[in-house]
This record gives sequence, structure tokens and C-alpha cells, in this order.
Amino acid sequence: MAKKLSAIVLAAALSLSLLTGCGGGSTDTAASAPAETKGTEGSAAAAEEGNGELIPVTFSRAQDSLMETDIFARMEGATYEDNLWTDLIAEKLGYDVKYLWIASSAELQTQKFNAAMAAGTIPDIVCVNKTDLKQLVEAGLVVDMKPYFDEYASDFVKELIAAGGDAAIQACTYGGVQYGIPYVDCDIETAQMLWLRQDWMDELGLKAPETLDELREILKTFKEHAGSGGVGLAVSNDIYGNNFDIKGWCNAYGAYPKYWIDDGSGKLVYGSTTPEMKEALGSLAELFQEGLIDPEFYVNDNDKTKEALVNGKCGAMYGYHAGSLWPLQDVVDADPEADWRPYKLPVKNAGDKIRPGIHMCTASWYAVSKDCAHPEALVQMLNLYCEKVLDPELNEYAVYANPGDGLEGVWRLTPVTINSPNKNQVTAKAIEEPLKTGEPGDLTGEQYSMWEYSYKAQNGDTQLWGWNRVFGADGSQQLLMSYQDDSNVEVVYDQFFGAPGEVMTTKKTTLDDMLDQVFIKIIAGQEPLDSFDSVVEQWSAAGGQDMTDEVNEWYASSK
Repeated sequence: MAKKLSAIVLAAALSLSLLTGCGGGSTDTAASAPAETKGTEGSAAAAEEGNGELIPVTFSRAQDSLMETDIFARMEGATYEDNLWTDLIAEKLGYDVKYLWIASSAELQTQKFNAAMAAGTIPDIVCVNKTDLKQLVEAGLVVDMKPYFDEYASDFVKELIAAGGDAAIQACTYGGVQYGIPYVDCDIETAQMLWLRQDWMDELGLKAPETLDELREILKTFKEHAGSGGVGLAVSNDIYGNNFDIKGWCNAYGAYPKYWIDDGSGKLVYGSTTPEMKEALGSLAELFQEGLIDPEFYVNDNDKTKEALVNGKCGAMYGYHAGSLWPLQDVVDADPEADWRPYKLPVKNAGDKIRPGIHMCTASWYAVSKDCAHPEALVQMLNLYCEKVLDPELNEYAVYANPGDGLEGVWRLTPVTINSPNKNQVTAKAIEEPLKTGEPGDLTGEQYSMWEYSYKAQNGDTQLWGWNRVFGADGSQQLLMSYQDDSNVEVVYDQFFGAPGEVMTTKKTTLDDMLDQVFIKIIAGQEPLDSFDSVVEQWSAAGGQDMTDEVNEWYASSK
């Protein structure tokens, strides 16, 4: 069960794939007065236009293997177009959910969508990234959503979108027209933290590292403790991933790879090309030379890198807030005595401020086709989803999101979802005292579920250990809240959140590869540190300077 739960959470947290639905949640059958009004309007429109028949609203998506194995197999007769969510949408709003296509893979989904965009025949409601949204706008295929959002969105939905910040709205606004509704998520949850094996820390009498030098000593001690084949710091060839990456180490040097940061003169520079990045790479190369990074890290993907942790050969990695669900839950599954804790990022020098990098977590936007007869359908479906999943008073979480017994991902049956920017922090606060007393009190919905999982973990259920390390005492959500409240922590934001320009669209992937291939070789000792300077020059000449100029043109206009 724990592995299913972990997979579902990771699907929700990480897989904001094109047109598969932008997120997840759940709520209550009894709706507030405004929500009932919206639902009645949808039903009335259906009655007016089709003599009481449902109005079809089209979507597209890729197949979801978890849904098909974990949900369809347990809900007899359920399909993508016929399930409890589509029934609810039909009953409350008068819409008939239809899929123009259900692709067999994410890659095929992208191909089909690109073909539909080229032909001008996109589904009524789509969920896209910034690049695709810009193309839809330029092709005149989508409508201004602000009038529909202002008129139809419930107060609750408006609060959620507002909590996502102005940047998420600006990123879908062109020429003063808002063409999308952001799938808002939690920016602070993009911050890195250090995960250490706490049972080793306790056994070896070690304290939390405040500086990189102190961390280096812990890595040496851990490697010796692990014995033959021991690894100090887990790093994979995906050096900027959510786990096993180098971002947290780089942040200690004031380096923010792949971020656009203000250079102090009011202009943006690419964080991968700064002198601080060179210094961070040099120190990582020293770690490698000292044998504190796997000698074959550059060919190891995340699954291969995880093996050292599962086998008890590594006890340290940089990761994000859900690292306990994967890969660390797998470590505890293999060794129930293992325990990991998240720590604040160590700094370069004692007394330095902790400066974790943060970027806008909103990566997807809903948009509506110009050919859709009822653009308000998107907003009404968002209202309904939030009522059933997220609203603290109205939710029917145990029905529409997480019924349990293998049906934890029922929310994925709806074609339209959304998240709450601070939902996890609110949950961590709400369950803090109930975890101490063992009494859930008036907790409901997801808060009750997270209390239950964490409480069971605290009382010996190691299969739920990962949940407790997210929401419980000494967990990642508590640490993220300390990032927000600690005067010694200063988060650094990626300053670019606009739509990619022509150079970025056509060249950024190639430009990033040019840098990263050399960076990995520098860490592995296959290239001298000064190769950094030459590759940055090559990057600049190959389009990096043009991309920087493009970004700064946007930056100047956004102020």
C-alpha cells in the first residue's frame, strides 16, 4: 500500500504532464450557495441548448497506468468518460465529459496535441505549459478567460488563485489579456533541503551540519561507517532533479543553476554561468576526488543512484520536500530500522545566511478553445473540484479523492483539477497537536488522512514512514515553514516567469546541454575547472547572449 501511495503522491507532485490534468484534490456534495448557483447555470444552459440533454465538453489526455491498475480494476465499469467524477459533473453542471483522444503515452499525447494545434482543432479545454500557451495565443485558438473567471469563480477558487501570486497570472497574460487560469502550486516546496540518515547520526554521535565543511566530515564518517562500497553524497546524472542533485550544494555558494537572477545592476543573468557556479563546481570536484561522490555518478540515473541508499551504503542526499516518499521510503522498506531527517541547507561559511533557490511552481495553465460554446465550463468544473476536494467545510474527500483501500487516486478521474499553494503547510500545522494527543478532533478530508498516516507511522507502521517525514514532527513541511519564518534564511527566486521568447524556445535545451555536459565532466575530474570559462563563452556565442538579451527585454517591460 505504501508504494502505491508514494507513486500516487509523486504522480500528483511531479507529473504535471500536458493535457493529462494539472493536479489533484476533493470536496463535499453539499455545495455553498454560490457554487450551487454556478451548477444550476450549467444545467440551465444544457436544458436551453439541448432540450435537457448534456452539453459535451472535450478534453484530451494520456493513459494513466496507475488509474487503470489501481482504480478501474476496483471500480467496476469505470472508464475515463464514465465514472463518479463525470457523473458528478453531469449532475451538478450539465456537461458531458468527452475525450477527443486518449494517447497511449505522454510522447504520443504531445504529438497528437501538436498536430491538433497545427490544424486549429484543439479540445475545448486544454492544460498546457508556457510555450504551448504562447503558441495557442499567437494562433488565435484560445479565449480571454478573465471575464469568465471574474463572473463564475467561487470565492474559494479566487482565493486559491490569488494565493499563487501575480507571477502565475502574468505568465498567461499577453497584451493585457489573460488567456489562462494557472494550475497554482507551492513555490516554497521547490526549495532544496539536506536529507541525512538520522539513525546513523544518532549512532555516531553527530550533530546537524551548519557548514559545508561540517557536512563534508559527516560524509566521510558515513562512508567509513557504510564499509566497502560506501558513498558519501548521493548524486545522479540528473544533476538538477528533485533528488540526488547539486542545487542545494550550489546554493551555499550563491549559485543558482538554471535560474535567472538579478546581478545587482537591475539585469538578469543565467545562474548556470556565474562565477559562483564555477566555485561550486570546483568544490564538488574536490568531493569527487576525495571519493565522497560515486565514481560512476555520471552514468547513474536516479534508480541506480537509489541502490546505494537501499543497500545501506549511503546516508546523505540533497532533495526536496517529498524525498521521504521516494526514494527514502524504499530505504525504510528494505531496512525498517533506517530513519532519515531533513535539515536546512548547510552554508559555505559559518554565519552566512541560508539562501535556498525558489522558482515559480506553477508550470501549467488551463486554456479554453475559441470554438468552445461554454468557456465558463472550465471555471465551474474548478469550483466543483475545489468543493469536493479542498474546501475545509464542504469537502467529501473520502468519496471523491481518497476513499482508501487502493483507491487513493480517485481525484485523477476528473478532467480538471487544481492545487492549493499552502495546502501542505496548513495540513502540517493542523495535525501537529492531534499527533501529540492521538485524537484527530475535527480534522476532515486530507488533513484527517495525513494525521492518520503520520500517527500510524509514529506508532510503528514503517510502510507509512514517508508520510510522517513530510507532515509530522521534524518533517519536511515543518522545515519549509522554518525557511519562511527564520530571519537567517533568505529565499532566492528565479526572476524569469514570462513566456519564452524565440531564442529560448529554439535554443535553450541545446544551450543547457552544452553547459551541463562540461559541468558533469568538471565534477568527475574529466575536465579542468577552467573549462567552465571556455564553455560559458561558447554558450554565449551560440545564443546564450541573445537569450539573455531577450530575457532582459521582458524583465524591463515587466517592472
